[in-house]
Amino acid sequence: MATYRFIIDNEEELGEGVVRVASEQLMYIKQQARIPVGMDVSVHEIRKSFKRLRALLRLIRYDIGEELFLSENTKYKESAAKLSRLRDMHVIISYLATCFEAEELVITEESFIRFVGYLNEQKEREMKQLVENSVMDSIINQCKEQLKVIKEYPLSNLGPHTIHNGVIHAYKRCLDKMKAAQLNLDDEALHQLRKKVKYLYNQMLLMEAVWPDYFITYSSSLSAASELLGNDHNLAETIVIIEEAPEQILSEEEKQSLIKSITNERRHITDELWPLLGKIFAECSGAFAKRVKSYWLISRE
Repeated sequence: MATYRFIIDNEEELGEGVVRVASEQLMYIKQQARIPVGMDVSVHEIRKSFKRLRALLRLIRYDIGEELFLSENTKYKESAAKLSRLRDMHVIISYLATCFEAEELVITEESFIRFVGYLNEQKEREMKQLVENSVMDSIINQCKEQLKVIKEYPLSNLGPHTIHNGVIHAYKRCLDKMKAAQLNLDDEALHQLRKKVKYLYNQMLLMEAVWPDYFITYSSSLSAASELLGNDHNLAETIVIIEEAPEQILSEEEKQSLIKSITNERRHITDELWPLLGKIFAECSGAFAKRVKSYWLISRE
């Protein structure tokens, strides 16, 4: 199986690098969509690649124009959304199993087995729908078409301004969503922050060749923040599923016990998250973008 690199090399022209990276991600998605076993892993890998493609689009957004950006971004967003429920169920089941084995959930073994069985039934229904609706085939066909489309992107005028404009937008959106989440600490605000941190993280991966020592360290911090936000999102989704479970699956007492354990874990996550985000986003968006642009220019001298 081929390995595809999500990084723009210093020797590449920016436009050439964008086309290569996008093409490799599309080929990787095609590859994963054809794998007949290990569906959970394939779905996760496909969704990660769609997120990388959307981060790449955000980097070149102001060069390709808003109309093309919105059209392409929507394609990738809608394709990834078809796989989101299956991925959520897999993560939630795995998380609950780990917590139960660690004796972190106050619930009887009999009730836990019944609840996980209920979740697995939902997961199987999602899997069945994917097969019946030929979702993987449609994703493969989309990738084939997109491999042609990206070669027609208007990329001839890409340059240092592209890096500055793309990065400043991504960083500023993180700052805005972080402030919004601090003011209104609800699930949707944290979910939006998670997505913006992931976009910036992927953009920093693209820059890694510019100065590996800096970008690897910064990307690692963004990755840690993204993971914390992702874990919190998964826990929020778990609470929703618990609340929706029928009475014959979980009693009201069992629901409240599980929700209490999960809510406590979410508090631990936010206690770790905010100091980390404060360090990651310690400067204004203009200063950050200017610095990244300078690194980019120096690496190409």
